Amino acid sequence: MIIKDVYDNIIRQINKGDKKSPFLFLGKNNELLNSDVKNLALELLKNFEIPKNYLYTLEDDWKIIKVKDIKEFVEFSNSKPPFKFQIFLIENISRFNIHAWNSMLKFFEEPDETNLIFLTNFSESWILDTILSRVQTIDLWWKYIIKKNNFIYSMIKTYLEEKNTEILSYYFRNKLEKQDYIDFLENLIIYSKDNLVLINYLTEMDEDINSIKQNNVNAKYIVDKWLLKVIISM
Repeated sequence: MIIKDVYDNIIRQINKGDKKSPFLFLGKNNELLNSDVKNLALELLKNFEIPKNYLYTLEDDWKIIKVKDIKEFVEFSNSKPPFKFQIFLIENISRFNIHAWNSMLKFFEEPDETNLIFLTNFSESWILDTILSRVQTIDLWWKYIIKKNNFIYSMIKTYLEEKNTEILSYYFRNKLEKQDYIDFLENLIIYSKDNLVLINYLTEMDEDINSIKQNNVNAKYIVDKWLLKVIISM
């Protein structure tokens, strides 16, 4: 999913041809945030007809990022690409150790005009002030706010607490839009948190929401799976 206003702003900065400070994207769900920022980067490359291999990604593998990792990652930044720009994406930068932070200061402070640097993280609070002063912060917390749908929430509640099967008829028999299936999963998350149930499944629910948004899976199949899975688990 392209973050349209952010995309347009970056396009304007690219077209000016000036050096651009790194972009720090913040969001409450690391997996969704990383996916959205990666898609944003790929769309920028596509817009300027730049091959996908000019997106260099240091993926979040939950391991601490050390100086050696950073030096290997930024090696390609020292040579100009045969295109308008190339993109360096570093996921979850709170993984940096202090030495890695210090080694990145010059890279962040003096980026070449052909190098776009994208960073992601959960919060500013885990990032050194010396880094924050060198980046453009884009807060995407708003994008991941889940809104309660009273109709769907009520069906989930009666299904799990009273074994009322109205929700099965609604999702099995009706032809629904993709957003209807996303609404189910989001409200299942809300119900789970409200009642402290199905907590071990929250990450998997988030992943399925992201898969549906990216059009990688059959949304009806995903919801059918959860309707059966949750009733067995309760």
